[in-house]
Amino acid sequence: MAVLARRCHWFAAGVLPLIGALSSPTYGEPVVDHALAGVHVQPQNGCAVVQVNFNFLVRYDSHFPLDQGQELRISVRPIDRAQAASIVQLRREAARVPDKSVVPIRAIDFEVDQPNGPVLRIQFEQPVAYRVFQGPDFQSVVIAVAGKGPSATCRPEFVFDGGGGTVVPAAGTERAAGAAAAFRPKERPAGKPSEADLRMAGASMDEARAALKRGNYSDAIRLFTKVLKVPENEFSAEAQELLGVACQKSGNLAEAKGEYEDYLRRYPAGEGNERVSQRLAGITTAEGGGGEKLRGTKGETAKFTRSDETTWSVSGSASLFYIRDDSFRTLRDPSLAPIPNEDKDAHRVHQNTFLASLDVIGAWSNDQVKSKIRFSGSEEHAFDTGLKEITSIAAAYGEVTLKDWDVMARLGRQTQNSGGVLGRFDGAFASWQAFPSARFNVVGGSPVASRRDLPFKDDKFFYGTSVDFGPFFGGFEATLFAIEQQDRLLVDRQAVGTEFRYFDPYKSAYVTIDYDVHFQQLNAAIFSGSWTLFDKSTVYGSADYRKTPYLSAWNALQGQSFLTLYDMLRLHTKDQIDQFALDRTATYRSAMLGFSRQITEKLQVSMDATAVDVSGTIESGGVPATLPVGPEFYYSAQLIGSGIFREGDLFITGVRYADLTDSKLYVLDLSVRYPLIPEFRVSPRVRFGYRTGDIIDLKEFTVLPTMLLNYYMTKDLNFEIEIGTKWTHLERSGTTEVSTDLFLTAGVRYDFYADDKSKCMVAWPPCR
Repeated sequence: MAVLARRCHWFAAGVLPLIGALSSPTYGEPVVDHALAGVHVQPQNGCAVVQVNFNFLVRYDSHFPLDQGQELRISVRPIDRAQAASIVQLRREAARVPDKSVVPIRAIDFEVDQPNGPVLRIQFEQPVAYRVFQGPDFQSVVIAVAGKGPSATCRPEFVFDGGGGTVVPAAGTERAAGAAAAFRPKERPAGKPSEADLRMAGASMDEARAALKRGNYSDAIRLFTKVLKVPENEFSAEAQELLGVACQKSGNLAEAKGEYEDYLRRYPAGEGNERVSQRLAGITTAEGGGGEKLRGTKGETAKFTRSDETTWSVSGSASLFYIRDDSFRTLRDPSLAPIPNEDKDAHRVHQNTFLASLDVIGAWSNDQVKSKIRFSGSEEHAFDTGLKEITSIAAAYGEVTLKDWDVMARLGRQTQNSGGVLGRFDGAFASWQAFPSARFNVVGGSPVASRRDLPFKDDKFFYGTSVDFGPFFGGFEATLFAIEQQDRLLVDRQAVGTEFRYFDPYKSAYVTIDYDVHFQQLNAAIFSGSWTLFDKSTVYGSADYRKTPYLSAWNALQGQSFLTLYDMLRLHTKDQIDQFALDRTATYRSAMLGFSRQITEKLQVSMDATAVDVSGTIESGGVPATLPVGPEFYYSAQLIGSGIFREGDLFITGVRYADLTDSKLYVLDLSVRYPLIPEFRVSPRVRFGYRTGDIIDLKEFTVLPTMLLNYYMTKDLNFEIEIGTKWTHLERSGTTEVSTDLFLTAGVRYDFYADDKSKCMVAWPPCR
């Protein structure tokens, strides 16, 4: 069973992106922290920048529609393909938007079970223009949202935050978000306003004055900005002045200062000149000649002006889902007479569960310290099984950053995918920006194989150190690391390695090399990259060499009756155990190349090809050998249409072909996402599969129809229900087997957000 489990692991890692759609039904998914690590939103360059963070390394492949739309579909791939196996059961996952008034986002979903691999889907409340970028940390995707129309200046400026290796768009804090001021339009539309323009401007001024009086600064900013888009008129001077007042009262002093300076340039002899001059002088005095210094590049240490002010925010999601999965199975051997009695095993309930989940993030910051706590967990109650409730914790940690020293420390259950750390662990991580181009990191803890594991479950622990260098030569960064993992006093893993990263707005590449000095074996060598061409088509690919599973002495336990390495020591020496570990570890090799191109304003085509080869294992220690899998090839193509019948609709046709060592698989995948009304969407989907054996007598037909319904009662409250069935007809060695799976998922998800006060940054569109 252990050998079978290991083979399933590499199978999922290599095959999942192509044929996973027919391996199991697709369920709705509550908010459980598997893939998504959170969402960061802030204004920058006159637009809103949205950064969606992942818990594993990802590569941006393509997106559609390219420039604007109401629903954005971003294709991503795990850089470490072994990570794909850990998200097989995800199917669909939701992310939390910190404050939905920042940018008009209705929902962010991560869907694994898609025709050409995982997709990050962002649904906006209205059609918007945007630009999409690979995150420089290769653990995020960044979207710059301009509003209703495209903007050449709307693009993120990336810097290294120093908070545990997180890269965020460079816009500074809301106290110093003055980047947009550099792009403030200096001239208004030429010509004379029409009568309709003047009526609109007058009505907007009345609404804006009332909003400003009520303290609703975001609406006031939006309305004053609307007035200033009209050619110069009787309302322009007052709108300019009051826009600065609204920004100042909302806490955005940089924007207010820019508006006041613009007013004095336009109206040097205006009746409000003295008032504006006094307000501008007050801001300059409060700034003390300068505000908070923004990071320009990775490694620059920010200097903060003391304001003795603390800001805080709390955000998260809570969900409750019911999951039901029934199967019906009929086995018929035509060479035997039919059995009239009912088969009591023909109907089985695989899952009958309530799943409650909570994910919450609290953050607070002042001039000297930035802190954050996070908890993500769930409780599963299974009916009719006699099992007790199952509690799992995906993340539970506290984090603090000392700003002046540029030191960050995090303690608890967390996820790390650099410096030789392989995912989730219980322990501590600390980081120090010692020099502008060098950051030192230390880490220690116990690996967490499952969210349900207790801390230090297997008496395994690790410790390591790493150094980050860069950026240099433009967009290059590098990391050197050393790490050791032990089972009490026994060496389990001992590795050194390096990571190379390159990023610019159009190209990205990631390379990692991991060498185990204890086993004297190359553990992994991985390359992944993408390139957006001049016509906005995208070429992406990867090359992957790795040991599977990753080399460690614990691999020797596969196929054995022992529970720990110390149990094995009663019959074997440590050298023998290490050799068994090598014998149980296969080598996985793969190469992938893909291409995506928009062929019309409403249509995009993409295609890719993947080759996979997995070696066998050696017989030893009473465990039989496994044969090599041999080369296998996977091909896929899909056509995506958006806005065909109405804004926000999506149509996908996908075809896949897998040339396996023992069979061939053909898949046709048809799906639709259609908004009946903005708050209610229906998503029917049907998949047809046909598999035929090459060296075995096998014919298999599969049909998998599903229907997903999403209703957004409010911006924060989402109801979801998905129903479907999977019908399989299998003919093998003269025996016919027909099986039917019925499944239902229904649930509700509530998103919440609160902070110390509303800022100018929560306006849409942001301050000019």
